[in-house]
Order: sequence, then structure tokens, then C-alpha cells
Amino acid sequence: MQCQSCRKDVTPDMMFCAWCLEYLGAANKGKKANFFSRFVAVVLDPLIALLIWLLPSLLLTALSPKLGGVFAIVGIIGYIIWALSLFRQGMTPGKLLMGLQVVDQRNGEIPGFGKMFLREIVGRFISGLFLGLGYFWALFDKSAQAWHDKLAGTVVIKRNAPQVVAG
Repeated sequence: MQCQSCRKDVTPDMMFCAWCLEYLGAANKGKKANFFSRFVAVVLDPLIALLIWLLPSLLLTALSPKLGGVFAIVGIIGYIIWALSLFRQGMTPGKLLMGLQVVDQRNGEIPGFGKMFLREIVGRFISGLFLGLGYFWALFDKSAQAWHDKLAGTVVIKRNAPQVVAG
């Protein structure tokens, strides 16, 4: 088998080219996301939620306690809806900021809400067991899959920048 990007030979069981790190499931989809960018995205997810919810809640509470209380509830609901809508695109808020995307390991398609829910909610819990060993598994796995990726049948890629076509 040959990588479509760098034209070097790769073994058929690989999901990423060992030479250029291009995702092999779909041409020009992206490259293998490194562990550091994945880690930053995981850290950003709760920080984004906290900032989007906490700062406006505190400011509005200073103006009016009732308004702050209403926003505290509405803000959480709004954030959850936004985060769940990103699931349908194979992303979380942190992945969106880091330019990462979760794709189906077989064909590079967006995995859909069900797989993303399985990966992000159930799978992350499992990866966190045993001192977080499931997260660090991605460092040693040939396909850079953590346990939650293996459970959902996904890989994480660094998305290629969208091509701008001059008109």
C-alpha cells in the first residue's frame, strides 16, 4: 500500500503514514493529531465551559441576582446544546479550538452523534480508570488510539486547512 500524500510504502494495517503522518482512511483529510494537542483540547473543554458560564453569571449576578440565577441555568443549557451540536461534527469545544477532529477509523467520515457520545462520555470514563492509563495508551498505540478511541472505532486528526478557491 502507498501513502497518497508522500507516495511512500506503508503497511496495510496502518491508519496513518509513518513518514508524513497523513491519515490513510481518506485522502487529504488531515494528519495524525499529536498527544500534546489532544491533551490541550481535553484541558480546554472544561475551561471553556467554565469561562462561558462563570464570567457572565458573575457579571449578571452583580447587576441583578435574579438575572444571574436565570443565566446560570440558561447558560448551562445553552453550553450543553452547543457542545452536543459539535459532537455531530466530530468535535468538542477544545478540539474545535485546536483544529482537531474525530473521524471514523475505517473511512474518515464524521462518526456521528452516537459514536461521539459513546467516545466522549462512556469511553472517557473508561480511559480515566486505572490512573488515566487509557489516555496514555495513545502514546504507544500504532494508530495513536486511546481506549475511548478504540471503544468507538475512531481516530483523531489535525484537520487540513480549508482550501480557498479564488473566484
